[in-house]
Amino acid sequence: MRSIMRKSKLKVVHSDQLIFAVYLILCLIGLYMNLNISSVTERAMQSFFKQLIWFGLSLLVMFYAYRILDLQKLKKYIPILTIINLILVVLVLYIGIEVKGATRSFSFAGVNFQPSLLMRVMLILYFARFLDKKKEFLKESSPKGFVKYFLPLIIITSISYIAIIFQRHFSVIIISAATLFSILWIVKVRSTTLTLIILIGVVSVVTVLSLGASYRGSRIEIYTKYSLFHRILGQDVDSIQADDYQIRESLISLSQGGFWGISSVFGQAKNRYLPESNTDYVYSVIGEEYGFVGGVFILILYVIIFYRGTLRSWKQNDLYLRLAGIGLTLNIFFNALVNIGVAISALPSTGVTLPFISYGGTSLVVNSLCIGLILNIIAVRKPCHS
Repeated sequence: MRSIMRKSKLKVVHSDQLIFAVYLILCLIGLYMNLNISSVTERAMQSFFKQLIWFGLSLLVMFYAYRILDLQKLKKYIPILTIINLILVVLVLYIGIEVKGATRSFSFAGVNFQPSLLMRVMLILYFARFLDKKKEFLKESSPKGFVKYFLPLIIITSISYIAIIFQRHFSVIIISAATLFSILWIVKVRSTTLTLIILIGVVSVVTVLSLGASYRGSRIEIYTKYSLFHRILGQDVDSIQADDYQIRESLISLSQGGFWGISSVFGQAKNRYLPESNTDYVYSVIGEEYGFVGGVFILILYVIIFYRGTLRSWKQNDLYLRLAGIGLTLNIFFNALVNIGVAISALPSTGVTLPFISYGGTSLVVNSLCIGLILNIIAVRKPCHS
């Protein structure tokens, strides 16, 4: 029915202006924070101007995904687009550039692109399409039936995650796994299968932490020492080590902010005290300069996207659109929760940016694409009479 209406030229008569407004507010906050942090040194101002250019490109991507892209036509090309993205995720290990010990980006004319961030989106769309196509087999989604009828989901996801592990981008897997698991729970995959998936996930995480790069184990040790639950874990925070520096500075910044913050004039975290202050730990800078109020305000903005995106997507009759909308919304929300969780030491340190606010072109463009697709999915349309 939707494809027939597309042919008769549908016109958007109602869109979720609140999601769009929140998206713009977050982007503008991001530009301001990048300007604020970059202004510390004249040379660093280059990053602000780069982010400004990325913001302009992101707006174009968002509007294209919202107003021009035909989601039913896109549905046909999702498998091939997923395979192409999967090839890029693997290929980056061989011809990508190394940044801070990790190889996860391509570089074209000085512009870096991380295919793993786009892979998170493609996996959501692939799951939504495949589960919609095989929905009659969901009743037979016991572990044996899931392997029989949904094997492509297992293969594509496994290859993607293995490649991303070698990229040392474990946070992408955590966010993606939480999102895809939520989709499987929504379509009511058998509880035995979901339980088995959780067990496999736990075993995989323990294996990666035990046998993988040593820095991951070190981050867990630092987390247990400085986490919100360190008293319960019986950890001593009096002994200071060099590796503790980043999370200690993050917590110091947040504590100095108090309830109202100390303002951008007196903020110290951005003055090279806090590494990655414009990416992984930008929330700590916000907490220092704008206090508890500023931090809660940012969190509320993400909650609005989560609430509106999931609620409006849930009302879609088309299972493909419903799952895609909810998945894309969760992708942004879980991303924000992980970043904020790391900043307040509720989660172990991991390299993940704060959507729309942190510095980073790929992240801003991909998350803007998600917002455009969400707005497209939940828009109300009617035939346009010429």
